[in-house]
Amino acid sequence: MTLRQLIRPRWRIGIVDNSLEGIIGGEELRVQWPANPFHDRWFADPFIVSVKDNEVKLLVEDYRYADDIGRISRIIVDMERNSIVSCKAVLVGRHFSFPAIMRKDGKIFVYPEQGRQRKLDLYEYDEKNDVCQYVKTLSKEPLTDAIIYNNMIYSTKLPEPNGKRLWMKPTPNPSQKGWEVSNLEIDALNAPKVYTFEECIARNAGDFFECNGKVYRPAQESNQWYGNALSIQEFRTNEFSEVRRIPGLHTLNSFQGVTVVDRKVFPFKWVYRLLRRTDK
Repeated sequence: MTLRQLIRPRWRIGIVDNSLEGIIGGEELRVQWPANPFHDRWFADPFIVSVKDNEVKLLVEDYRYADDIGRISRIIVDMERNSIVSCKAVLVGRHFSFPAIMRKDGKIFVYPEQGRQRKLDLYEYDEKNDVCQYVKTLSKEPLTDAIIYNNMIYSTKLPEPNGKRLWMKPTPNPSQKGWEVSNLEIDALNAPKVYTFEECIARNAGDFFECNGKVYRPAQESNQWYGNALSIQEFRTNEFSEVRRIPGLHTLNSFQGVTVVDRKVFPFKWVYRLLRRTDK
């Protein structure tokens, strides 16, 4: 491992003890940070596949130092032991991250970020065999951390993935043959093409979720740097209003009563910042 790899920021996944109501309401977060026994890699961008007894099955970005690119892996967290106990790669070969999950007709679909490849591909995830099968290309744009909600794709995109603009584009039903991004006029769906925030809180930080009859979007606050804070925004007819900001968190997802997050960790923060300055 090189010096730059050693001091580079890494990520850590956590399980939140608070309820969604408590998180939105401003409770102090109680987070368990499971041990990572795989010392040649870090895990980030957790999305929940299933919860059974004390085990939480996740799809994550699996960044291995030797490869220097991300892959999508299935990991299992044993909450009783507070440790990651299993890891299986399910998508490799190119850089993958942010394995967003969509459930439809009893099937699990995954559409991970592939912004560097300038596309967004859809895969069907076979949970029993831990494999992903390519289904369709949803977009040929450099989308970053895209989320599909109510048949709309919400995403930032390169070259400003951490900026102020959130792009919105319609997509038809995934059960239809030939599923791909539609060229329908955005105005016909009463949705703006771009939503512009006053600060850098456009990038998604997880899937939309519902709580007490309201819809919320977790977003990344990147005013200072990527992974600076989590912005939880209430969503109403393509309007977004922040209800809470949580410093230090990066991603939030909830399913089957369990909420997962991740955070950025600096092993040698000041050395990293010094080298970043000298690179400019």
